[in-house]
Amino acid sequence: MQTRLKPASRLLMLLLALFTAPWVSAERVGNLYEAKIAVSGQSAQTRAEGIRKAFARVMVKVSGDRGLLNHAGVPGILNKAAGYVQQYRYMALETSGKETSEDAPDRLLWVRFDERAVNRLLRESGVPVWGGTRPSVLVWLGQEQGARRDLLSLERERQLKRYLNQVGRSRGLSFLWPIMDIEDRNRIRVSDLWGGFEENIRRASARYQPDVILVGRMSQQGRSSWRGEWLLYLPDKVNRWQTSAGSKAELAGEGLNQAADALALRFAPQQVSQGVAEIRIRVHGLSRLEDYVLVKEYLQSLAMIESLDLLSVDSEKVNFLVRIHGGREALERGIQLGAVLEPAEWHDYAGTDGAEQPELPVGESLVYRLR
Repeated sequence: MQTRLKPASRLLMLLLALFTAPWVSAERVGNLYEAKIAVSGQSAQTRAEGIRKAFARVMVKVSGDRGLLNHAGVPGILNKAAGYVQQYRYMALETSGKETSEDAPDRLLWVRFDERAVNRLLRESGVPVWGGTRPSVLVWLGQEQGARRDLLSLERERQLKRYLNQVGRSRGLSFLWPIMDIEDRNRIRVSDLWGGFEENIRRASARYQPDVILVGRMSQQGRSSWRGEWLLYLPDKVNRWQTSAGSKAELAGEGLNQAADALALRFAPQQVSQGVAEIRIRVHGLSRLEDYVLVKEYLQSLAMIESLDLLSVDSEKVNFLVRIHGGREALERGIQLGAVLEPAEWHDYAGTDGAEQPELPVGESLVYRLR
């Protein structure tokens, strides 16, 4: 005798199939596990040294810690670089056309490393892993030269823009630059930057929908002297610091690097010594198949989540058991970034489906709803 499934049962089985299917990453920062190194020739020794340098760059991007290479145990890790190579190839190197010495770089060595193996190595070495889900950063730059202050348009300073984009790639971040059109100039003034008028800055930034906003006030002190004041507007607070450098490009680059440092400290799981913990996550407000898939893909994009298991699912909510690195707070900060989920209270949904719902363990569970 053949048993027919009710429509609701068929829906649940389809959802279960979706949640157990192989996951494909969506909207993540790319190129974290690859790097290009300028080399001279293709000898085994040159290739080995190039791979080592590429691995060093990848470690900085993946950990978010640019001071990592100064740690005592890092040289030993770098010596293992060849064992983590997934692919490599040589690429053409753009030259200026000027004569160069015989030992000058004549090509690029592109190397991609195995993501899972690198993450495992770093965690076993006590190094945080900052995954591909990272905050978008909108950057407003203002410059002061003599008595004149201006909002900087990087569309007019292409060389500076290329350099700062390179800084972003080296840290695994994509910085957003205002297009400085009529709308931008009507919404923000250079005085807003120098006055630190947060409301005006956030309002002018809303069209770009950034996760965080970086404001740089750069002042020329002399022919080879620049000073910068920086404001990093996070969702719940503002970080402030100062920098100095010999040129505008160096000053802006250091400001962006220090912003990346601050973001890594906030969003990368730092408490690797805690090991792996289990937390239950309940998500409400799911009404379509696309909602279920979106939530699963988003959670699995977070680096602190090692594994995600489906506990239960119905027509309105889903329960997961996740194994995480870095502790509960790191997980909550990571979830906050994507604007996919927002915190909810357990008692707001207790019994809403007409059934008595078991209480989730206090301190071991998180409740969200789909935005």
